Amino acid sequence: MRSLEELNKEASEIHLQIRKLVLNKDCFKEGLSEKIAVVATITTLREQLLKIQREIWERSPDV
Repeated sequence: MRSLEELNKEASEIHLQIRKLVLNKDCFKEGLSEKIAVVATITTLREQLLKIQREIWERSPDV
């Protein structure tokens, strides 16, 4: 089982990957297949991020 620190670090890394893809203006200049690939990658990363955030939320002590 991963620690909360490891989960937070992984969530931050995924969030950074998503930001880089979204903010990269050149990634949408190619053809349709490349655009679909970028959107699919972002969707997959968001799903991973949500799973990690849910695990963090479930394991965090209530404040």
